[in-house]
Amino acid sequence: MARNGIRYDDVCRAIDTLQQRGEAISVQKVREFLGTGSYTTISDHLREWRLRQSGDSVQAIPRNLERPEGLDAWVSDIWDKAQRAAYEKLAVYRQEADEQIREADDASHQARRQCEDAEQRLQALNEHMLRVQERLENKTTEAAHLQAELQSLQSAQSQQQKRIVQLEQTCQRHQSSLEQAEQQHRDAMAKQHQANQTKLAQEEKRHESAESRLMGLLEDARQERLKQEKQYEQRLASLDQRCERLQHDLSEQRRQYGQLQESLRADKVHMEQAESEKRVSDDRVRSMQQERQRLESELKNLRAANRELHDRLSRAALPPTAS
Repeated sequence: MARNGIRYDDVCRAIDTLQQRGEAISVQKVREFLGTGSYTTISDHLREWRLRQSGDSVQAIPRNLERPEGLDAWVSDIWDKAQRAAYEKLAVYRQEADEQIREADDASHQARRQCEDAEQRLQALNEHMLRVQERLENKTTEAAHLQAELQSLQSAQSQQQKRIVQLEQTCQRHQSSLEQAEQQHRDAMAKQHQANQTKLAQEEKRHESAESRLMGLLEDARQERLKQEKQYEQRLASLDQRCERLQHDLSEQRRQYGQLQESLRADKVHMEQAESEKRVSDDRVRSMQQERQRLESELKNLRAANRELHDRLSRAALPPTAS
């Protein structure tokens, strides 16, 4: 079907003009003359024009074309028959030529359609390539952002690891200081206990040799005991202060661990590691607290021993009763 843009009359007018100019009739010439129109529409109108021309030529066969004068009627009839046969054969040739032209036009039309389809596919492919290129650029940008974020996380992890190592070293120093203080306290208590045992033995020997000197020695022992208790209380207060400082340091470490746990909350692996370190620190704190309780229990035992010594000295100072 012909399109509505170019009419059959426009094509016929262009063909008439081209024939007057003596130019060949073709789809390209007609389109150049009209200045517009699709090749398919012009080809359809041109095919219709040629069909009409071939039909008119068959129906309108000229008669008596340049008939010789003076021939008989039968010669004239033969001449007419020869001309009719010639024009009929010419019409057949024209029809075959039109058929070939129509086939060529159909092939050309199909080729143009294929070309248009190829152009559309090429345009679609170009658009697809542009979209793929855009997605590739987006993925590249996203990968760069992820790489930068990964580097930032690795840097933060390294800093947090360094901070954990520093906290562990601080805990180790405090633990070592506490152990050293406890060892010093145990050594002092052992020396004091040995000294008390030595003095008790001396006092017992002196009580056997001279009862008159026992009261003086008892007073000296009482004063010494008071002095020792005072020194012991002072040392105990000093140890309590040191324990409080250590407890404060441990509380500060717990607070630092809490801050570290908050900073590592965004990363589950780092958070679990910090929690594990915190549990270890808590175990150390509990161990230190247990050690402190044990030290207090030992101090209580020493106080009980001192009271027992005082009681023994008091009983030894009493005069013997008459039997």
